[in-house]
Amino acid sequence: MRRILMALALCVGLLAAGISPASAVPTDLDSCPTDRPTLYDVTIGNTNVADIASDGHVWALDSYLQHVQVWRLGQKHYCFRIEYDGTWTSFAGVSPGGTGTISDGLTGTFYGLRILRLTGEFNPQYPLSGHVADFDWQCNADGTCTGPRPSPGMYFSPITNVNSTWSEFHATSAANGTWHDTTYGYSGDITD
Repeated sequence: MRRILMALALCVGLLAAGISPASAVPTDLDSCPTDRPTLYDVTIGNTNVADIASDGHVWALDSYLQHVQVWRLGQKHYCFRIEYDGTWTSFAGVSPGGTGTISDGLTGTFYGLRILRLTGEFNPQYPLSGHVADFDWQCNADGTCTGPRPSPGMYFSPITNVNSTWSEFHATSAANGTWHDTTYGYSGDITD
């Protein structure tokens, strides 16, 4: 499954809270209960984020706007819908799908969706609506990132459990193909 380096920390750090009976937790794990009041609705800018290929190597750097919406599921249980929309710039090497190679500096677009479930104590340190922050992760081709990035402490402390229940990512280059990464696996590729 595609992993934007440390995406879990980013997603968790931007999400919400509330209290109601634990028995009210929905079992549909690939969506959130949008018929309930939204607790959070924020956007976050991210630049120079390492994009991880199907075999675990960094194949590109991403810049994207992240839209996070959060709903309360039950006592200390929350559901997060995180949408990504942005661009990528490749590093030379093995393609993201591993079927060929990709040149340095190739560019394209991507969009994605992630659903997370979190159990924790709500302790917000950032606004609950609007554009809350911009982060330059300063990642390199080897996957090291030295820049600031969101942390779970932005909204929760302590956190007792996080579970990614759905993930999809679609990267496209007009002349070089499309790579899909979902909870169920990979398909396609972007190659020279």
